Amino acid sequence: MGSWEVMKIRGIPLRIHPSWFFVFLYFTLSARDQFETLLDGQASNWNGWLIGAFTSLLLFLSVLLHELAHSFVAIGEGLKVREITLFFLGGMANLEKECTTSKGSLKIAISGPIVSLLLAFSMILLSNTLFESSLIISNLFKQVGSLNLLIGLFNLLPIIPLDGGVILKSLIWHFTGSKKAGIKVAIASARFISILSIFIGFLILLRGNLYISFCFLIIGLFIFSSSKSQSQLIKIQNILSMFKVGQVCSRSYRVLEDDLPIKVLSKYNSLNKGGFSEEWFLLCRDGRWVGYVTEKILKNISIQNWDKKFLYDFSLPIDDLPSVGEKESLYKAIIKIENTKDARLLVLSVAGLPLGTLDRVDIGKAVLKKIGLNLPDQLIKVARKENIYPLGLNLSSIAKTMESSYVEEDQK
Repeated sequence: MGSWEVMKIRGIPLRIHPSWFFVFLYFTLSARDQFETLLDGQASNWNGWLIGAFTSLLLFLSVLLHELAHSFVAIGEGLKVREITLFFLGGMANLEKECTTSKGSLKIAISGPIVSLLLAFSMILLSNTLFESSLIISNLFKQVGSLNLLIGLFNLLPIIPLDGGVILKSLIWHFTGSKKAGIKVAIASARFISILSIFIGFLILLRGNLYISFCFLIIGLFIFSSSKSQSQLIKIQNILSMFKVGQVCSRSYRVLEDDLPIKVLSKYNSLNKGGFSEEWFLLCRDGRWVGYVTEKILKNISIQNWDKKFLYDFSLPIDDLPSVGEKESLYKAIIKIENTKDARLLVLSVAGLPLGTLDRVDIGKAVLKKIGLNLPDQLIKVARKENIYPLGLNLSSIAKTMESSYVEEDQK
């Protein structure tokens, strides 16, 4: 289920995921119950609901301020913020690309927890100040302040993708000069914390406290899964950075002499095979590349004239085809592919001559094979027919992230 855009703040779309409303309802009910307990059931139900809703609203604003802090600092570092989304686990500021400096990355990451902790201490201080004059308002600020303290401290855990994990990554990156080293340390930290959490969970289970044990075990497994995903992401980034187009391209074009009648195209007939685009036919004359055509021309000419018309009559310049050099990194080729109509590129040799073709399936197969997964032919056929990355690999987003990163720097 998607999220809904509710407003824009300094040009940044604010989106609310449906799951946030469950959080809103939960904290409203929880605050209402505490309020009624505080007044020993003497307050009206209307007042209870009002205080509960106001508590949830303050929490909503607190999470929003946390994400706005990330966003405004990111803008100050020259980055564009696509959107802010609030959901049941908190919020997320979606940046167009990663920060290219360790200091900038550190500033962006630490800004959110700082705001949450400042809100926490301010509200708790205000709660203590109002304790004598208004017990209800004092309790309200104490609750929201405590939640902000929890949000701030939780986000400081050195676990990627939490702010603490990014802070750790940025610090290691700054002192070693290697972003890759920072990511490795942050992933190792997350795995250590996950194992520690699972170990504590089992110890608590032996003491008979099932609920708390379950919480620690779930948190540990979640962190371990997150660190494993990050590790897999880094591995894919390395593959896309190290592999060159010439190593994975295929050859899904045909070569014909340009003086042949266009009838020769009919025997290939890929237009009726459910393919995602018409086939490329590269034309030669006396051993030289002179252009290309596609089967599309058959649609516009009557069958009676297929023997009377020749390929050279419809030849288009090969330079019109979207292309990529054989020495180009795969992630750069992905970005080019996503900007083409048919998501396919002509691969050119160093001398500028056609060498092969590259599409999403070629890249997806290479990546999956490198990480030890060979797909059956049937899955490859389905992916090629639908013109998608096999197994739904989100290589497009990964490539866009790599565009501004220093992944290649650590490969040198």
